[in-house]
Amino acid sequence: MGDSPTWNKGLLASKARRAIQGRYLTVAPLKRFATDSPGHAAMRRALGRVEPDEGYTAGWALSYPLKAVLERAAAQGRLTRAGLYDAVRRTEMVDYEGMLPVRAGRFSGGPDAQAFRESVIERPDAAQYSGLKVLTDFFAGGTARAHRLDTPCDRRA
Repeated sequence: MGDSPTWNKGLLASKARRAIQGRYLTVAPLKRFATDSPGHAAMRRALGRVEPDEGYTAGWALSYPLKAVLERAAAQGRLTRAGLYDAVRRTEMVDYEGMLPVRAGRFSGGPDAQAFRESVIERPDAAQYSGLKVLTDFFAGGTARAHRLDTPCDRRA
């Protein structure tokens, strides 16, 4: 298994192809470049004609929290360090425009309530645009669901 940055469609053209197809799964915090969502479509329009790369997808999707904070600070006329800090503390929802589920944008409550614990699980498939076929759409296993984020990890017994 590999996290999303470990995947490269070029692996399907390598000598490792058979092993990759038979044994490899990727786990990603968001859906791939070709996904049909407003956020993915906006990303592709902004990029123009490029070779699909999940680095673009991750960079675009993970910029939404910063965008939300900057918009809040700008709306309050406070594009200062103090204004941005205040906007970070007051931002309770982030709209990922469909790149992540609505529940992933919830930033109210403590760390345990805010944590988005789901991943997309995919298997290599040369017939797919990105070279990956979704097996499980936004899934959280029992361990992820049960884990409590109530103590800093360096203080856990």
